[in-house]
Amino acid sequence: MGKKSNNVSATSDAGKLSNIEYCSNLYNEAKKDATLYKCEPEDWMWMPKPVRTAVAMVTLTLFACTFLVVPLLSIFLIPAVWRIAPVFSTCFVGSAVLSMVLPAREWEWGRKLGQLWYEVLDLHCNTPPEYRRLVTKERDTMKLIMAMHPHGIVPFHAVLWAAFCDQYYQIDGKKLYGFGAAADVVQYLPFLRNVMGWLSAGGADYKVLLDGLEHGRCPPVNAVGRECTKNLFILPGGIAEVFTSTPRKHAIVFKKRKGLIRLSLETGALLCPTYVFGATDFFENLATNESSIFAQFSRKFRMGVTIFWGLWGTPVPYCPKISLCIAEPIPVEQWDKSKGPIPADLVEKLHQQYLDAIVDVFETYKAAAGHPDAELIIQ
Repeated sequence: MGKKSNNVSATSDAGKLSNIEYCSNLYNEAKKDATLYKCEPEDWMWMPKPVRTAVAMVTLTLFACTFLVVPLLSIFLIPAVWRIAPVFSTCFVGSAVLSMVLPAREWEWGRKLGQLWYEVLDLHCNTPPEYRRLVTKERDTMKLIMAMHPHGIVPFHAVLWAAFCDQYYQIDGKKLYGFGAAADVVQYLPFLRNVMGWLSAGGADYKVLLDGLEHGRCPPVNAVGRECTKNLFILPGGIAEVFTSTPRKHAIVFKKRKGLIRLSLETGALLCPTYVFGATDFFENLATNESSIFAQFSRKFRMGVTIFWGLWGTPVPYCPKISLCIAEPIPVEQWDKSKGPIPADLVEKLHQQYLDAIVDVFETYKAAAGHPDAELIIQ
């Protein structure tokens, strides 16, 4: 799980090692051979595999289409289109309005839907099963920031992570699953706001994330009458990484980003950088640089806007192999606010540790993930 922590005194079955030290040993043993573990859709095995595959492709495509809802709504509101397909146009616009009226709230089975994607995306993860269980045991002794790169055009891996974490990081009634963060504009987009709500994802404003880590507040979670676990799951590359997303390219945007580092120091949350191989291989991307008109528009309205296409030039995504490669969490000592602002050198040191960790996990697992010649670009 990381280096020895003052917060944990529990002892593992392995002898005098603390659970934290034992977890670290488990992680590093698997890391030596760059082992990747296959994920199984346990909650859906009752369904015949051809049916699972068909449902997976339909739901993958529907999720991609939620990122096209604004242009689709614009098209269906054109009078000429409405006259050609009045029933379909009415149903689509009506459902969009309904989605805006319905509250965005957590739905446990919404997380489990992501399991249906495991097989078509050949999902693997680098953390050993016993490691996951022991880390979950320590849930009450730590806070965790799980930061995934790259963002991709459509972040399918956010849904995959929700399903994976809900399924595999649980033991004795405890779950590591906490709350997520999405661009604030998502709260105003039909359909997508509901899906993000199902996955317990609220806004990405710094104060909102701080409130979640310190007090367990997250509107989609609190809406169902519970306080969320104080673990944050986020894609920190955000909009900028949308414009580095293109098949066969491995790039992250984090060289100058320090907000997540400050959040970790302010709350004492462990930082866990993660690289997702295959995350940029779902679609071709028209806009692949920060100077494009799409990027300028996106920065102004704080949302990722580009033109993308998959199979046959449609929103049906390609199905790359996805490997979720999680670094060993970086221990963080919470900054004492009474001492004043967090020193810049402390932020820089932790920021460099973060970058070193993601480079390490990338280089360790790239061959096993099917990208032996890949090079990671950090912008």
